[in-house]
Amino acid sequence: MMLVPILLIVLVYLLFSDGRKNIYIKSEDNAESILKERYVNGEIDEETFRKMRSVIKK
Repeated sequence: MMLVPILLIVLVYLLFSDGRKNIYIKSEDNAESILKERYVNGEIDEETFRKMRSVIKK
């Protein structure tokens, strides 16, 4: 009987912990794609693009 609640708690924990890791990864990828889009659209110059990309990569 106690096994079902414990498994449920573990399942909920795993769902939320994996979600947090993916959010951080996607956020970084998203920042770089936005930066590339701004460069392609001519909103920023090459020097600014390189500086900002190096900050994102750190």
